[in-house]
Amino acid sequence: MKKQFIQGREISDNSPSFIIAEAGVNHNGSMDLAFKLIDEAKNSGADCVKFQTFNTELCESKYALKPDYFSGRDGELSKKDFSKSLEFDKAQFKDLKQYCDEKEIIFLSMAADYLSFEILMDIGCPAIKIGSSDALNFPLFKLIGESKIPVIYSTGISTLENIRMGVDYLYKSGVEDLSILQCTSQYPAPFKDINLNVMNEYKKEFAIPVGLSDHSQGLHVPFAAVGMGAKIIEKHFTLSRNLPGVDHIASVEPVELKNMVSGIREIEDAMGDGLKDIKDSEKEHLKTMRKSLFSLDSIKKGQLFTLKNIGAKRPAGGILPSEIDALLGKTAKVDIYKDEYITKEMF
Repeated sequence: MKKQFIQGREISDNSPSFIIAEAGVNHNGSMDLAFKLIDEAKNSGADCVKFQTFNTELCESKYALKPDYFSGRDGELSKKDFSKSLEFDKAQFKDLKQYCDEKEIIFLSMAADYLSFEILMDIGCPAIKIGSSDALNFPLFKLIGESKIPVIYSTGISTLENIRMGVDYLYKSGVEDLSILQCTSQYPAPFKDINLNVMNEYKKEFAIPVGLSDHSQGLHVPFAAVGMGAKIIEKHFTLSRNLPGVDHIASVEPVELKNMVSGIREIEDAMGDGLKDIKDSEKEHLKTMRKSLFSLDSIKKGQLFTLKNIGAKRPAGGILPSEIDALLGKTAKVDIYKDEYITKEMF
């Protein structure tokens, strides 16, 4: 599998999962809220905090439609007015990027149009996220490809054939450093539609880092994805699911985000190297939990050893139970009391 590098951070089969805390538009158009989201992303232990960069006039026509999940969450604004209320300009993104640098957390953003892409390039964004709504935005791909910047490609509302076309065009456009995320574009996404096994198809077909952009409720889907080998996990987060706005309800809160990050790191530790051996933490139980061959009853000199008078008991330290075949059918050399270690001198 190819490796990806984002601001010096390796993303590969041999690296920890790259965890993206997706602030998105959960800042509600407030820079104060955006700075607080960066603070919480850093506090959680995430590798990266991600925003969304877009110019409403370039992204949405006068015919733009609201998804059903906007209902009751958008302040009854028109689609374009709602989107405009969430726009940040170049100066604001520059300030957010600088704050991330000061906090030592990677800044990342989605680019949705040429102007947004130029803003991100100008402020030094180390990679570009292509959102699911732009999975076939070839005009944008051309610009991104010319820059040679690393790309994370999200694949919601797409078929495998769509994704083949998109990946192929990204490469043709000049992209060299690419990763791909399984995604289900619903907020929150139903568990039955998450389809984590798609990640296995992506691994086989594209041989690039694979991950999950998760919109489900709870933390168990990201945990499962990491167990399956996801090397990027992106999860929306918010300061509170009670805040107004369309994405808060499908986001985790700061404590949950921190639990997700720590849980992923524990899962990665638990995955191990695949080599079966006795770990230092369990070596004491070679004595306390392992068993030896013991007399199950009193055995007279000359009596045959059988499965009814010798068996395995704790602790270890004597003859291993795996050596039972060397004793069965032999006779005792001495009288043996009940509940005694069987030794070689006894047979």
